[in-house]
Parts: sequence; structure tokens; C-alpha cells
Amino acid sequence: MADRQKGVNTEISSADFFFLRPGAYGGICVCMSGAQSIRHVFPGEDAGRPTVLPLKYFYNANIRTFNAAHPLAPHMLVAGERIWFCSDQRAPLGIDFRESGFSHQRKLFEHEIEFIDLQGRTVLPSFGDAHIHFLWWALNASRPDLTEARSEDDAIRLLLAQVGSIPRGEWIVGHGWSHNSWPGGKLPSRASLDKAFPHNPVYLVSKCGHLAWLNSLALSIVGITPDTPDPAGGEICREKKETGIELTGILKEDAVLLVEEVIPRPSPSLCRNAFLKAQLLAHSMGITCVHTPEEMSTWEFYSQMRALGLLRLRIAFLFPAANLDDIIRMRLRHGVGDNLLFVGGIKVFADGSLGARTALLYQPYENEPDNFGSCVREEKEIEEITIRSNRAGLPVAVHAIGDRAVGDVLRAFESAAKEVGCCGASDTRPLVRNRIEHMQLFAPVDKDLIREIRPVASVQPVHLCADWKPAMQYWGKRARYAYAFRKLLELGCSLAFGSDGPVEPINPWWGIHAAVNRQDLEGEPPKGWYPEERLDVEQAIGAYTVGVAQAAGKQNCWGTLQPGKYADFIVVDEDPCLIDSENIRNLSVAQTYMGGECVFKKKTS
Repeated sequence: MADRQKGVNTEISSADFFFLRPGAYGGICVCMSGAQSIRHVFPGEDAGRPTVLPLKYFYNANIRTFNAAHPLAPHMLVAGERIWFCSDQRAPLGIDFRESGFSHQRKLFEHEIEFIDLQGRTVLPSFGDAHIHFLWWALNASRPDLTEARSEDDAIRLLLAQVGSIPRGEWIVGHGWSHNSWPGGKLPSRASLDKAFPHNPVYLVSKCGHLAWLNSLALSIVGITPDTPDPAGGEICREKKETGIELTGILKEDAVLLVEEVIPRPSPSLCRNAFLKAQLLAHSMGITCVHTPEEMSTWEFYSQMRALGLLRLRIAFLFPAANLDDIIRMRLRHGVGDNLLFVGGIKVFADGSLGARTALLYQPYENEPDNFGSCVREEKEIEEITIRSNRAGLPVAVHAIGDRAVGDVLRAFESAAKEVGCCGASDTRPLVRNRIEHMQLFAPVDKDLIREIRPVASVQPVHLCADWKPAMQYWGKRARYAYAFRKLLELGCSLAFGSDGPVEPINPWWGIHAAVNRQDLEGEPPKGWYPEERLDVEQAIGAYTVGVAQAAGKQNCWGTLQPGKYADFIVVDEDPCLIDSENIRNLSVAQTYMGGECVFKKKTS
């Protein structure tokens, strides 16, 4: 139809096309090459009408596209939600800010195109976070935070200060404590909580999320006694005293679910307000896409936010393995949904964490000859879940931190591939590779298996900032293969970076700093921790952009800046690829765009 429009040049290139949204003019393809004005595209009765898609021309920029065909561009034309043009050539409609006639072009199109001068600043694809518990992170902002506690007594002091006056019997729910940073690394006890809060049940989740610290009242309400059997995949910690076996107040791994089932749920209004604040905070850090493993009710919450028009993030949702039967019965394959909220896969746990010393190892922890970590799911069960998921068109995302857990998952993936094919059965296979979440430590003996399976390595480099010292202490020489990002790339893994928020801060610049410099936020160790595993800046940014999109099976929709993809990008004042790498952690985002709309703009003084 376009070539029949009067006044439109039919000698065109693919760069001169853009597709209207379905339903707009029957989904026709409109060509604008050679048009003197956008109005000339719709002659006759359509002349003078507003264009179907709003156009924005971003110019005078340093655009790093992460598109190999056109890695750098000085300008970009956006039509509606999507990129129409992004390269170093002249833009469609003959627009080019570098040419002497640009002022005339601006005047010609001033009512039809929004011209945005970026004043030489750098543009990058917006960031994704491949592993964040988003609503949990959002809600934690309103809960007592014990991250700064440096001892058990310090944690009690902080909790008392943050809780203040609270009605008798009301639950106190907090987070963030880490005994690994306390003198002696000893786990806290219920006795200190009992003394400070005798009339309120207290439930405090550790920084790593794999431990919980409770007082006696909370344990009593939940119904946990010294005789309560350990749940599958969890441990109720006990100690022997003169009076007999007593509870310590610490729950490990899936034992925390005993409390989660009893503790009051946050109200819908609290969830909504917390989510909206967190969404804006994510935008301020340049994040427009998250992969979030959360419970089924959270999917329902996000669906409500989507229906109300309040969702301004792209969410790949990872359902718990406990809901696999329901997911299969509802035929919710990977990608079901839209480009704001869609099915990402199935989340499975294989082991615990380094912080709780429950990550599953081939050999025991240093100076703990009887501690190999915790096995949350056996290799055979992981294999069965993977086969069932892949056959239903769902990839799996398996939490594995210790080298034994990583090896078990790799062997499960290998067996599943033989059973259903590399990516699943031919008629139902998922569109993306199975993934290993965290993959913090692997054993040299499993290198060949990694090279064969090539899973998505959904890793969180910011963990290195807090964990490099504990890794040396508890894993010893094995830590050479901890957070080994470069080696994982060399072995064929696709890197997808995230934060594991609220376990760690979600700021992507801090993760990029950790991956590039192999240092914590204080610059330690000075020469970097196992510096041979450093990535370059482009590789690290790519893992937060291209890698996150690939892990979601959305590499044709976002992750790079090129025609046809969503206009999801950030503007920064400095080029992270050119500044001293030590300054990367101090960078901030000036503007964030999602679908061509500015969702964040930093206030200027």
C-alpha cells in the first residue's frame, strides 16, 4: 500500500520502513523515504492528521548500541515504543544533526517530531536484572534493616531503634543480619531477642535469605518445639544443654517456610505502595527488565499491576517448582503473557548459601570436617523437574552455589537433554537454555560438562563484594573457581548478570565494578581478587543488557539498540568504557527510557 501513496519515493531501503502497531491502518508498512514532511505520507483525507506513532529524534549523542553491525551511533529515531533507526548514517526523512541544513529540518518537522539534544552524553541499552526478588526487595524497604550490625548486640540495638513503640503481640519482621561479619562468626540466639522483645514475636531473615532468627514467642506461635522434625530441605537448629535439647532460634533453608506459612501477609495497599516506590528506584538505576523468582501469589499481584496500567517494568516471572503441576495444567509455556509480564520458567533449589555455610560442596568446608553443606534437592529430583518442565516448554532456573550442587545440576541437565533433546521436545521445547542461578563455585572436574551443556550462568557479580573474604575463609583454595566470570565465558556459558536483591544492592554499576575490578566497594583487595577473572567493561555491560535479554528469550525485543526493538535505554554523563575503571562504581543514570518514554530523569541543581 505504501508504494501507491502519492508523493512517496518507491526506491527505498529497509532502514526507511517502520511497522505500525496492529490495528493501525491494518498493520500496514509505511515508507517515509523522500517525504518532505510526514504529512506527505498520508495524502488526501489523511493529510494533516497526527502521525500514528509519536516520533522522537535523539541526537548529538555517543550511543553504544551493543549491535555488532552498528556498534556506535550519534543519533537515533524512535517511533512510538520502538527504535526506527540507530546508526551513523543519515536518518530517515533526511534528518542529520551534523548537516548544515539541520535547523531547516527541525523547523519543517517541529510539529511532528520531538527533537532531543543529548549534548554529547552516552547512551546505552537499559539494564536488566536477571535475578532479583523484586516484591520482597520492595517490601524490605519498610522493614527493619540490620545490614549495618557488626555483632549480635549491635543487631538488637538497631532493631530496638528501628521498631520503636509497637503494640503488644504484633509481629516484628526484619532482615539483613550477617553473622559472618560478626566477631567469631557465631550464629545469634533466641535469648537475646527474648530479653529485648518478650511480648512480640520476632522473625529476622539473614542477609543471604537462607537463615532466620526467631525469639521464643515466634517459635511457640509457629508450633516449633525441640521435637519438631526437620522439614525436607531444611533444618531446625538445636543445642544440648543441662536441661535437655533446646531450640537455638535459628532455622535453615526450607525450615523458614514453617514461619512463612503463619506470619501475617502484608496488605494489598502496602504491597502496591512498596512496589511503586521500588519501581521508580529501579528506573533511577537504569533498570527496565527484571527476572524475578517469587511465589504464585506475587504473579497475581503483578498481573493486577499490569491490568491497572501501573506496571512499568518488563518482568520475566520464574514460578516455584512447587507449582509445576498447576503451570503445566494451565499450559503456561515460556513467553506466555506480553512484553511487560510473561512466563520466564521454573525456579528450583539445589542447595543453600555461602553465608549460611549450607552451599553443597564436594569436600567439606575449611576447618569444618563434617560440614559439606545442605542438599535441598537431590540430582535425580532436579533431573525429573527439568525433564517435565522442558517437555512443557519451560526452561528451569536452578539455584546452585556450591561446586557439588553445580555439578549435580549439570549432570541433571545432561540427562534431561538426552531424554527430551537439547532444549526440550521438538513440539514443546522452551525457547531459551536452562540456567543455573548464582553458580558461585564450580570444580575443575566439571569443566568439560560445563563446556558441553553451556547453561545460562545467571550470576550476581555484586556478591563478590561481600563474599570474597568468606569464600577464602570457608572454601580455601577452591575459591580460585568462585565467581569465575571469564572462565565461564570461555567455557561457553552465556552470562546474565543480576543482583539477588534484597540480598545485595541492586545498583548495576556496583556489579559492573565487581566484574571489571574484582574488588569490593572499598577497593579491596588492591590488585583485585583473582584478577585473571576480570571482564572488560563492554563484557560486563553486555551481561546486564544482551545477556539478560537472551536469558529471557527476548533478544529480538530488547538488549541492544537497533531497529525494531523496544526503545529501552539510559543516558549517562560519562562513557563507562572510557573512564578509569575505578570510577565505574560512582556512575549514575541521568535518564531512563522504556518503550520510548522517559520514566526517570535525574534532578539537576
